[in-house]
Amino acid sequence: MSILATAQKRYSAKAFNPNKKISDADMHTLKTIYQLSPSSINIQPWHTLITDSEAGKKLISQATQGNYIVNEQKILDASHVMVLCVRNDIDQNHLDRLLVKEQTDGRISDEEVFNTTKALYSRYLASISANPDFLKAWTAHQVYIALGGLLLAAADMGIDTLPMEGFDPDILTEVLHLKEKGLTPVALVALGYHSDDDFNAKLPKSRFELDEIFTHF
Repeated sequence: MSILATAQKRYSAKAFNPNKKISDADMHTLKTIYQLSPSSINIQPWHTLITDSEAGKKLISQATQGNYIVNEQKILDASHVMVLCVRNDIDQNHLDRLLVKEQTDGRISDEEVFNTTKALYSRYLASISANPDFLKAWTAHQVYIALGGLLLAAADMGIDTLPMEGFDPDILTEVLHLKEKGLTPVALVALGYHSDDDFNAKLPKSRFELDEIFTHF
Protein backbone atom coordinates (compact mmCIF):
# COMPACT_ATOMS: atom_id res chain seq x y z
CA MET A 1 0.00 0.00 0.00
CA SER A 2 1.30 3.47 -0.88
CA ILE A 3 1.87 6.06 1.83
CA LEU A 4 -0.96 8.13 0.33
CA ALA A 5 -3.35 5.17 0.44
CA THR A 6 -2.42 4.57 4.07
CA ALA A 7 -3.10 8.22 4.95
CA GLN A 8 -6.42 8.07 3.13
CA LYS A 9 -7.59 4.97 5.01
CA ARG A 10 -6.34 6.04 8.46
CA TYR A 11 -9.01 7.28 10.83
CA SER A 12 -9.64 7.63 14.56
CA ALA A 13 -11.35 4.51 15.88
CA LYS A 14 -14.32 5.23 18.13
CA ALA A 15 -14.94 1.68 19.37
CA PHE A 16 -12.49 -1.19 19.81
CA ASN A 17 -12.92 -4.96 19.77
CA PRO A 18 -11.92 -5.95 23.32
CA ASN A 19 -11.19 -9.52 22.25
CA LYS A 20 -8.60 -8.74 19.57
CA LYS A 21 -5.06 -8.02 20.72
CA ILE A 22 -1.99 -6.55 19.05
CA SER A 23 0.90 -9.00 18.85
CA ASP A 24 4.11 -8.41 20.76
CA ALA A 25 5.98 -8.26 17.45
CA ASP A 26 3.72 -5.51 16.10
CA MET A 27 4.00 -3.53 19.32
CA HIS A 28 7.78 -3.80 19.13
CA THR A 29 7.64 -2.41 15.60
CA LEU A 30 5.47 0.52 16.70
CA LYS A 31 7.75 1.29 19.64
CA THR A 32 10.76 1.24 17.32
CA ILE A 33 9.05 3.60 14.88
CA TYR A 34 8.30 5.98 17.74
CA GLN A 35 11.92 5.67 18.89
CA LEU A 36 13.12 6.69 15.41
CA SER A 37 10.98 9.84 15.31
CA PRO A 38 12.67 13.16 14.54
CA SER A 39 12.94 15.89 17.15
CA SER A 40 14.55 19.31 17.37
CA ILE A 41 18.32 18.91 17.90
CA ASN A 42 17.49 15.22 18.36
CA ILE A 43 16.48 16.10 21.92
CA GLN A 44 14.10 13.09 22.30
CA PRO A 45 12.30 14.52 25.34
CA TRP A 46 9.77 11.71 25.52
CA HIS A 47 9.01 8.79 27.75
CA THR A 48 5.95 6.63 27.17
CA LEU A 49 4.03 4.33 29.49
CA ILE A 50 2.30 1.39 27.80
CA THR A 51 -0.27 -0.99 29.22
CA ASP A 52 -2.25 -3.90 27.84
CA SER A 53 -3.56 -5.05 31.22
CA GLU A 54 -7.09 -4.54 32.48
CA ALA A 55 -5.72 -3.03 35.69
CA GLY A 56 -3.54 -0.58 33.80
CA LYS A 57 -6.35 0.53 31.51
CA LYS A 58 -8.67 1.00 34.48
CA LEU A 59 -6.09 3.25 36.12
CA ILE A 60 -5.84 5.39 32.99
CA SER A 61 -9.62 5.50 32.60
CA GLN A 62 -9.91 7.25 35.96
CA ALA A 63 -8.64 10.36 34.19
CA THR A 64 -11.61 10.29 31.79
CA GLN A 65 -14.37 10.85 34.32
CA GLY A 66 -16.61 13.91 34.11
CA ASN A 67 -16.10 15.91 30.94
CA TYR A 68 -14.05 13.15 29.31
CA ILE A 69 -16.26 10.15 30.06
CA VAL A 70 -16.76 9.56 26.33
CA ASN A 71 -13.21 8.18 26.21
CA GLU A 72 -13.55 5.70 29.09
CA GLN A 73 -14.84 2.68 27.17
CA LYS A 74 -12.42 3.27 24.31
CA ILE A 75 -9.54 2.98 26.75
CA LEU A 76 -10.97 -0.09 28.48
CA ASP A 77 -11.64 -1.94 25.21
CA ALA A 78 -8.39 -1.09 23.41
CA SER A 79 -5.68 -3.72 23.12
CA HIS A 80 -3.01 -1.31 24.35
CA VAL A 81 -2.96 2.25 25.66
CA MET A 82 0.07 4.50 25.43
CA VAL A 83 0.55 7.47 27.76
CA LEU A 84 2.78 9.87 25.84
CA CYS A 85 4.78 11.99 28.26
CA VAL A 86 7.61 14.48 28.26
CA ARG A 87 10.47 14.25 30.70
CA ASN A 88 10.75 17.04 33.22
CA ASP A 89 14.56 16.90 33.23
CA ILE A 90 15.33 18.29 29.78
CA ASP A 91 18.40 20.16 30.93
CA GLN A 92 22.15 20.25 30.36
CA ASN A 93 22.60 16.79 31.88
CA HIS A 94 20.06 15.36 29.44
CA LEU A 95 21.83 17.12 26.57
CA ASP A 96 25.21 15.79 27.68
CA ARG A 97 23.86 12.22 27.72
CA LEU A 98 22.40 12.78 24.27
CA LEU A 99 25.69 14.00 22.83
CA VAL A 100 27.63 11.09 24.32
CA LYS A 101 25.08 8.70 22.76
CA GLU A 102 25.44 10.42 19.38
CA GLN A 103 29.22 10.17 19.68
CA THR A 104 29.00 6.47 20.58
CA ASP A 105 26.65 5.82 17.66
CA GLY A 106 29.04 7.48 15.21
CA ARG A 107 27.08 10.65 14.47
CA ILE A 108 29.83 12.86 15.89
CA SER A 109 33.14 12.11 14.25
CA ASP A 110 35.76 13.79 16.44
CA GLU A 111 36.33 15.89 19.55
CA GLU A 112 36.24 19.20 17.71
CA VAL A 113 32.84 18.43 16.22
CA PHE A 114 31.67 17.23 19.63
CA ASN A 115 32.70 20.46 21.35
CA THR A 116 31.24 22.66 18.61
CA THR A 117 27.94 20.76 18.66
CA LYS A 118 27.79 20.87 22.45
CA ALA A 119 28.35 24.63 22.53
CA LEU A 120 25.71 25.25 19.86
CA TYR A 121 23.09 22.95 21.37
CA SER A 122 23.77 24.19 24.89
CA ARG A 123 23.13 27.79 23.90
CA TYR A 124 19.96 26.78 22.10
CA LEU A 125 18.64 24.75 25.03
CA ALA A 126 19.54 27.50 27.50
CA SER A 127 17.57 30.04 25.48
CA ILE A 128 14.51 27.78 25.46
CA SER A 129 14.85 26.86 29.12
CA ALA A 130 14.89 30.53 30.12
CA ASN A 131 11.11 30.45 29.70
CA PRO A 132 9.65 27.38 31.49
CA ASP A 133 6.34 27.67 29.64
CA PHE A 134 8.11 27.75 26.29
CA LEU A 135 10.24 24.76 27.28
CA LYS A 136 7.10 22.82 28.22
CA ALA A 137 5.45 23.66 24.89
CA TRP A 138 8.62 22.91 22.92
CA THR A 139 9.03 19.45 24.41
CA ALA A 140 5.33 18.68 23.86
CA HIS A 141 5.69 19.70 20.21
CA GLN A 142 8.33 17.01 19.76
CA VAL A 143 5.93 14.39 21.13
CA TYR A 144 3.27 15.43 18.63
CA ILE A 145 5.75 15.02 15.78
CA ALA A 146 6.40 11.47 16.98
CA LEU A 147 2.68 10.84 17.46
CA GLY A 148 1.94 11.62 13.82
CA GLY A 149 4.43 9.04 12.62
CA LEU A 150 3.08 6.47 15.06
CA LEU A 151 -0.50 6.89 13.84
CA LEU A 152 0.49 6.57 10.19
CA ALA A 153 2.66 3.52 10.87
CA ALA A 154 -0.10 1.80 12.81
CA ALA A 155 -2.55 2.36 9.96
CA ASP A 156 -0.04 0.89 7.52
CA MET A 157 0.13 -2.21 9.74
CA GLY A 158 -3.66 -2.55 9.87
CA ILE A 159 -3.82 -1.39 13.49
CA ASP A 160 -6.48 1.12 14.52
CA THR A 161 -5.70 4.02 16.82
CA LEU A 162 -7.34 6.85 18.70
CA PRO A 163 -5.20 9.79 19.86
CA MET A 164 -6.74 11.59 22.83
CA GLU A 165 -6.24 14.84 24.68
CA GLY A 166 -9.57 14.34 26.46
CA PHE A 167 -8.35 13.40 29.92
CA ASP A 168 -7.62 15.11 33.22
CA PRO A 169 -3.82 15.46 33.41
CA ASP A 170 -3.85 16.01 37.17
CA ILE A 171 -5.74 12.79 37.83
CA LEU A 172 -3.58 10.87 35.37
CA THR A 173 -0.44 12.24 37.00
CA GLU A 174 -1.71 11.13 40.40
CA VAL A 175 -2.86 7.60 39.55
CA LEU A 176 0.25 6.79 37.50
CA HIS A 177 2.64 8.58 39.88
CA LEU A 178 4.01 10.59 36.97
CA LYS A 179 5.37 13.42 39.11
CA GLU A 180 7.51 10.94 41.02
CA LYS A 181 8.71 9.55 37.70
CA GLY A 182 9.65 13.04 36.49
CA LEU A 183 7.06 12.97 33.70
CA THR A 184 4.26 15.19 32.40
CA PRO A 185 1.47 13.63 30.30
CA VAL A 186 0.83 15.08 26.85
CA ALA A 187 -1.56 12.70 25.09
CA LEU A 188 -3.06 9.22 25.18
CA VAL A 189 -3.21 6.76 22.31
CA ALA A 190 -5.55 3.79 22.32
CA LEU A 191 -4.48 1.04 19.92
CA GLY A 192 -6.20 -2.11 18.75
CA TYR A 193 -8.75 -3.20 16.18
CA HIS A 194 -12.08 -1.48 15.68
CA SER A 195 -15.30 -3.24 16.55
CA ASP A 196 -18.30 -3.68 14.28
CA ASP A 197 -19.97 -0.92 16.29
CA ASP A 198 -17.39 1.67 15.24
CA PHE A 199 -19.50 4.15 13.27
CA ASN A 200 -16.45 6.14 12.24
CA ALA A 201 -15.01 3.18 10.31
CA LYS A 202 -17.79 3.51 7.74
CA LEU A 203 -17.73 7.27 7.27
CA PRO A 204 -15.84 9.03 4.47
CA LYS A 205 -12.87 11.18 5.34
CA SER A 206 -13.55 14.93 5.33
CA ARG A 207 -10.82 17.53 4.95
CA PHE A 208 -10.53 21.10 3.64
CA GLU A 209 -9.35 21.35 0.03
CA LEU A 210 -5.64 21.72 -0.70
CA ASP A 211 -5.98 25.32 -1.85
CA GLU A 212 -7.49 26.21 1.52
CA ILE A 213 -4.58 24.89 3.54
CA PHE A 214 -1.60 25.68 1.30
CA THR A 215 -0.31 28.94 -0.15
CA HIS A 216 2.51 28.91 -2.69
CA PHE A 217 4.58 32.03 -3.13
